[in-house]
Amino acid sequence: MTMTWGAARSGTLLDREEWALTNAARTFDYLDYGKDSWSQDRHVAVKMAEASPGLAGQMLVHRKAREGVVDAVCRSFSQVVDLGCGLPAMRRAPHERGRVLWGSRSRTVYVDHDLAALAAVRAWWEHPAQVRGYNVRVLDLDLRYPENLASALEEHLDLSVPVGVLSTLTLDHLEDTEVTGLVEALASRLAPGSGWGITHLSGMDGAADIYTSQAREQGADTRLVARDPDGLRKVFETAGWGRWRGLSPREPGGGEPPIAALTTLARPDGCAETG
Repeated sequence: MTMTWGAARSGTLLDREEWALTNAARTFDYLDYGKDSWSQDRHVAVKMAEASPGLAGQMLVHRKAREGVVDAVCRSFSQVVDLGCGLPAMRRAPHERGRVLWGSRSRTVYVDHDLAALAAVRAWWEHPAQVRGYNVRVLDLDLRYPENLASALEEHLDLSVPVGVLSTLTLDHLEDTEVTGLVEALASRLAPGSGWGITHLSGMDGAADIYTSQAREQGADTRLVARDPDGLRKVFETAGWGRWRGLSPREPGGGEPPIAALTTLARPDGCAETG
């Protein structure tokens, strides 16, 4: 019996319409020189790079910037929450670094609401870690509803002591009001002295417009928002996160580096603590 490829996959998951949509996790995996993108994601990524010629260089510098941010947070805090963790990458994960630094005291929570990312993180990180006795959890939560996030974190972390927060290329996908809501919600629920490690594309208005317009054309519920370092810093400082310390490495002859920074939640008296 002769069967065509189209007939062979009829009725399978590959025919589900949502799999054909541009996906934020896969698109940025491709831009970050990963291997888990699909053709539609690569198509959008190429258009983004054409609209913002500095994007490729900024993403290359971002790899080094992200490593610095993750290392700083994992060294300072035994409890870490990774917001918008995305797809597992071929580098040491935060929970693995925490286990080396803090032993059995280490707790790590990964958060995302992308089904592809959740499935991969649970298979590659959560299940093996729990088999080895590591305290790792993966939560299906949308960062646009920060009160749900804060309540869920209380079930897995001790919020009476400082917590390290990571958001690497995550806040880029939230509107200004959503970023403000998230930053304020965690400031009100986490212990003073908690820290937040951030990476974010700097500028890239053209790439942001292309990504958002392509996603809207397809009906995908995702967007990309261009920001500058000063504007992002003010959002954190207004909510009580002080001592903003930039960590963006600069390459000789390179363009504008990505935003990479550490900030600390101040005590009620307005003074910041270190982790």
